[in-house]
Amino acid sequence: MYRYLEHTADELLEAQAPTFAQALKDAVEGSFELIGKGKREEAKLEIEAAAETKEDLVVEILQETVVGCELNGLSPSRAELIELNEEAPHAKFRIICEKKPPRNQIKAVTYHLLKVENENGKWRINVLFDV
Repeated sequence: MYRYLEHTADELLEAQAPTFAQALKDAVEGSFELIGKGKREEAKLEIEAAAETKEDLVVEILQETVVGCELNGLSPSRAELIELNEEAPHAKFRIICEKKPPRNQIKAVTYHLLKVENENGKWRINVLFDV
């Protein structure tokens, strides 16, 4: 599950799930609303990121999603988590896309207000997009 929270200028995404893997997938799919979600499944884009921390991994994988879609002229429809290592943070996704340029441009995935936390067995990811 993901939702957007109120923020004065940019877009603040919150993803919540019982596992880090599901919260990360939800955050990736939540970014599709900002990028411009595709309807058809015509192309595949593989993205991958490795980082020192889970927080860095969240930012890196979302930035790879944004950049990959913009550079390849694709509008993402859904995400498949291919690989995840939480101990040495690394993730690989397959993004299923429509072959059309993204509707919006995202300037950056930021560290401002970034949260990756596990509270009472529920993972929450908050990330702010500069649009």
